[in-house]
Amino acid sequence: MATLEFLNPVAEIDRKRVPPARRLDSLEGKTIALYWNLKAGGDIALAAAAEELAKRHPGIRFRHYSGYVSGASKLGNAEEARKIASECDAAIGTSAD
Repeated sequence: MATLEFLNPVAEIDRKRVPPARRLDSLEGKTIALYWNLKAGGDIALAAAAEELAKRHPGIRFRHYSGYVSGASKLGNAEEARKIASECDAAIGTSAD
Protein backbone atom coordinates (compact mmCIF):
# COMPACT_ATOMS: atom_id res chain seq x y z
CA MET A 1 0.00 0.00 0.00
CA ALA A 2 1.30 3.48 -0.93
CA THR A 3 1.54 6.28 1.60
CA LEU A 4 1.26 9.99 1.04
CA GLU A 5 3.16 12.65 2.95
CA PHE A 6 1.48 16.05 3.12
CA LEU A 7 3.64 19.14 3.55
CA ASN A 8 2.60 22.63 4.53
CA PRO A 9 3.64 25.02 1.69
CA VAL A 10 3.69 28.02 4.02
CA ALA A 11 7.10 28.93 5.37
CA GLU A 12 7.44 29.57 9.06
CA ILE A 13 8.25 33.17 9.84
CA ASP A 14 11.31 33.99 11.90
CA ARG A 15 9.93 36.76 14.10
CA LYS A 16 12.36 38.98 15.91
CA ARG A 17 10.95 41.16 18.63
CA VAL A 18 12.58 44.52 19.17
CA PRO A 19 11.47 46.74 22.03
CA PRO A 20 10.24 50.19 20.99
CA ALA A 21 12.66 53.09 21.22
CA ARG A 22 12.59 55.19 24.38
CA ARG A 23 10.17 58.08 24.01
CA LEU A 24 11.76 61.53 24.17
CA ASP A 25 10.57 63.81 26.97
CA SER A 26 10.40 66.75 24.57
CA LEU A 27 11.14 67.57 20.94
CA GLU A 28 12.29 71.11 21.72
CA GLY A 29 15.84 71.61 20.47
CA LYS A 30 16.02 68.07 19.07
CA THR A 31 17.17 66.97 15.63
CA ILE A 32 14.67 64.80 13.79
CA ALA A 33 15.54 62.63 10.79
CA LEU A 34 13.04 62.74 7.95
CA TYR A 35 13.58 59.49 6.03
CA TRP A 36 11.99 59.19 2.61
CA ASN A 37 12.08 55.81 0.88
CA LEU A 38 11.49 57.53 -2.49
CA LYS A 39 7.93 56.26 -2.89
CA ALA A 40 5.45 58.71 -4.36
CA GLY A 41 4.06 61.24 -1.90
CA GLY A 42 6.35 60.30 0.98
CA ASP A 43 8.29 63.53 0.64
CA ILE A 44 5.06 65.52 0.83
CA ALA A 45 3.97 63.67 3.98
CA LEU A 46 7.36 64.30 5.62
CA ALA A 47 7.24 68.01 4.74
CA ALA A 48 3.78 68.28 6.29
CA ALA A 49 4.90 66.46 9.44
CA ALA A 50 7.95 68.73 9.76
CA GLU A 51 5.82 71.83 9.31
CA GLU A 52 3.41 70.79 12.06
CA LEU A 53 6.18 69.78 14.46
CA ALA A 54 8.04 73.05 13.88
CA LYS A 55 4.90 74.99 14.89
CA ARG A 56 4.65 73.09 18.19
CA HIS A 57 8.27 72.61 19.26
CA PRO A 58 10.62 75.60 19.40
CA GLY A 59 14.16 74.98 18.21
CA ILE A 60 13.40 71.66 16.53
CA ARG A 61 15.73 70.84 13.61
CA PHE A 62 15.33 68.42 10.72
CA ARG A 63 17.78 66.43 8.62
CA HIS A 64 16.67 64.85 5.38
CA TYR A 65 17.63 61.34 4.32
CA SER A 66 16.43 59.08 1.53
CA GLY A 67 16.80 55.49 0.45
CA TYR A 68 18.60 54.45 -2.69
CA VAL A 69 17.08 52.72 -5.70
CA SER A 70 17.98 49.08 -6.31
CA GLY A 71 15.91 47.53 -9.06
CA ALA A 72 12.28 48.27 -8.28
CA SER A 73 12.96 48.71 -4.55
CA LYS A 74 13.77 51.75 -2.47
CA LEU A 75 16.15 50.53 0.16
CA GLY A 76 17.83 51.66 3.33
CA ASN A 77 20.64 49.73 4.97
CA ALA A 78 22.28 49.21 8.35
CA GLU A 79 25.04 51.73 7.62
CA GLU A 80 22.49 54.39 6.81
CA ALA A 81 20.52 53.58 9.97
CA ARG A 82 23.67 53.96 12.10
CA LYS A 83 24.40 57.32 10.47
CA ILE A 84 20.89 58.58 11.20
CA ALA A 85 21.09 57.32 14.79
CA SER A 86 24.40 59.12 15.34
CA GLU A 87 23.17 62.43 13.87
CA CYS A 88 19.58 62.62 15.11
CA ASP A 89 17.54 62.26 18.30
CA ALA A 90 14.51 60.66 16.59
CA ALA A 91 13.29 59.76 13.11
CA ILE A 92 10.15 59.86 11.02
CA GLY A 93 10.05 57.58 7.99
CA THR A 94 7.64 57.01 5.15
CA SER A 95 7.08 53.51 3.86
CA ALA A 96 3.55 53.17 2.49
CA ASP A 97 2.46 52.84 -1.12
